Amino acid sequence: MLTFAGTVVGNDFWFPFAPFQMFAIADNPNQPIMVLRTDGVDTTGRRIVLDERNAGVRRAEIEAQIDRFKADPSLLRSIQDAYAARNPGKPPLVEVDIVEVQHHLRHAQPTGEITEVVLARWKP
Repeated sequence: MLTFAGTVVGNDFWFPFAPFQMFAIADNPNQPIMVLRTDGVDTTGRRIVLDERNAGVRRAEIEAQIDRFKADPSLLRSIQDAYAARNPGKPPLVEVDIVEVQHHLRHAQPTGEITEVVLARWKP
């Protein structure tokens, strides 16, 4: 009985007696899928994808703080420092970017079109 009532009038706070709404709503099949990526550019001009292995940064950590990085890109210096500590002997980074990669869809299928937008950039 509680599950039925939760399904009819409940919300996420009623879980497990109501369904999570976030799983009940479909995305627009023609809207791009957005994925964040953190890049670095070293002194040779090479662009490097920064991740947990080479810079100790997880995408989820960047996503959770994206508004902070956009408001104050100098916070990205900590990623540059972490990269330098994990990669001694490699050329240092001269730029750190947070890039939003947009994978475009048509009828929920990838079109092959990809747009990249820099959301935050830090250069020492």
